[in-house]
Parts: sequence; C-alpha cells; structure tokens
Amino acid sequence: MDFTALMQPHLRNVKPYIPGKPVEELRRERNLEGEIIKLASNENPYPPLDIIQQAIIQELNAVNRYPNSGCHYLTTELAEYYGLRQNQVFVGNGSNEILDLLVRAFVNPGEEVVYPFPSFIAYPLVVQLAGVKEVKVPLKNYCLDLQAMREAITQNTKMVFICNPNNPTATYVPEKDVELFLEGIRKDIIVVFDEAYYEYVTAPDYPDSIRILRERDNIIILRTFSKVFSLSGLRVGYSLSHENLVTCLHMVRQPFNVNRVAQIAARAALANIDQLRDRIDENNRERETLTAKLRDLGFVVPPSQTNFLLVLPRGNKKNIVHNLMDLGIIVRGMSPFGLGEESFRLSVGTPEENRVFLDKLKSVL
Repeated sequence: MDFTALMQPHLRNVKPYIPGKPVEELRRERNLEGEIIKLASNENPYPPLDIIQQAIIQELNAVNRYPNSGCHYLTTELAEYYGLRQNQVFVGNGSNEILDLLVRAFVNPGEEVVYPFPSFIAYPLVVQLAGVKEVKVPLKNYCLDLQAMREAITQNTKMVFICNPNNPTATYVPEKDVELFLEGIRKDIIVVFDEAYYEYVTAPDYPDSIRILRERDNIIILRTFSKVFSLSGLRVGYSLSHENLVTCLHMVRQPFNVNRVAQIAARAALANIDQLRDRIDENNRERETLTAKLRDLGFVVPPSQTNFLLVLPRGNKKNIVHNLMDLGIIVRGMSPFGLGEESFRLSVGTPEENRVFLDKLKSVL
C-alpha cells in the first residue's frame, strides 16, 4: 500500500533532509581503512572541554529522571550572560526545533515566510512541513540580498529568516544593511536572526542583534551550543526575544524537549566559554590559511566569518567530492543548495586535518 496517499496533501512532496555522510557509512561503502576525516557538517573538530565532559558523566546517574521541562537553570544563566530577563530566553532541541515551532505557531495557511537561497537547508523544510508559502530570495555575490528580501515582503508575509553569517556561503551582512532592512518593517512580521556561527565572527561591523532586540519587539535571535561549544550531538539551541514570544513557543513545544544531559552540558559550556578563546583563534587562523591555499589552487572561496568555507571550482574540475571520499575525506557537496555539482562546503578542521585535506585535494586535482 502507498501510505503517502494517506498523508496530508501538503506533505506528500516534502524531501527529507539528507545529512552529511557519516564516517562509519563511508568506511563501509568504500571498504576504506585508516583514518577518515569528516569536514562536511560544520562541526567543531575538537571534543567538548574536559570540564563539560565531567559534567556530562556526573549527570548520567540521573537519566532515569525526566529533565527540567522549561530548562529553568539554563535559561536563567543565559539571561544573566546576555543581560536579559529570564523570560526572554527559550531553549530548544537544537535551533531547528525553534524554527519549526516558530512557523507552526505563527504562520497560517496562505501566509508567507521569506528566506534567502541558498541558505540553511532547514528553512524550506520547516516551511513545507507547515504547509505555508515559501518565498525564496536569491543571494547576491554569495551574500544575503536584504534589499531584495525587503522588496519580496507582501501583505501576506508573516516571518523573515536572516541567516547571518549565512550557511553554506559563510558570508555575513553588516549592521548598516540590517538597519536599512528593518526600517519600516511591519510590527506583525517576525524577523528571525539565525546566528549559529556568531562566536566565530571577527568583522567589526557585524550587527549587534541584542541591541536591536532591545529596540524592537518583533525580533528573535537564534544561537546554538552545537558549533563553538562542540555539543552538536546533544542538540541544544536557544532563542532570545520578547517575553510574550517566548510564552507562545512554550505553548507549542513538546514537554521535556531538551534532555537533562544536554541541559547540564550546555550550562557547563556557558560557564566556561572563556576557555574556548584559543580554539576560536585557531579556527580563524586556519580558516584564512585554507582560503589562501584554495584560491592558489584555482578555486573561488568567498570570505568566511564562520568555521567553514564555500569552495567553488573554476575551470574543468570534475568529481572532486566523489574522489575526495575515495581518499577518506568527507566534504559536503552543494547540489542540494543549488550551487553546482562540483562545489563543496569545507569545515575547518584541526591543523593536521587541514594539511591532510590539502594534500589529498592536490592529488585529486
């Protein structure tokens, strides 16, 4: 029986998310031996700090108990860190869950969500699952075109996603462009600043979204513990917004949506954020080195403000992603993002991983 025929009509053509290839699957598929380096999913190449791992281990004795359903302690500590009120913070099972909750809570059938393309691949997914209208606005020179996004807003627009820095292009939009975009935006349009990579940003004109939040009720900021804190596997994201918006999110979330190990790990990570400075500095140095070397090899690499690079081939370069995987290097092909078969996204690894990647890329070329 074809069970898709029983699904709600707007769900029948949804394409499931395809993640980056896991190390174990590549090893099995291609019968590879030795080290496999995964540089595909924008993960931190280092494990969590020892103090975070110890907090996780200690919490294992309590996993027979349900977690705190509202993440009270974590939201309190995040509010103190940002100088906000506790009821302005919401914690989700990754920022993906918060995106899904936002669309389901606020966007009605016939209303629109405006977002850039290519951008975070979860945007079209959460919009399609909700059965509402998506309005995709092309990038300009691999950057969000906020002027075009503003022009795409109609009377039916309910929400706008601004991924800054943008995934997968690694570029950012400066504060002046954001301010110009926000001028005259209707108060009933929720503007979502998705800032998963903001800890890596070095640009002096990157927007101060916390200041913007204090000035406007219709702003929500998304950040995460997945990237710089090395907690991708525990799925902890959070939002900062007006307290009434947080109330709405609590109305539609599932009970116990963030497990207790994830909560305790995120609290330990936040308390020790200063210890991550060396890792951030190393990432940014390696990011610049990789950019320069890839450009020397004939690739186009937009300037990055993240822990990854978008790599676009020039000339007759074929099967790069496939051939790298044959050599035990996993990068993220950009076909699902509409950027061409031979383009790929490259996570910044450890210095040794980056060296091995460059050596094997040269052999592929």
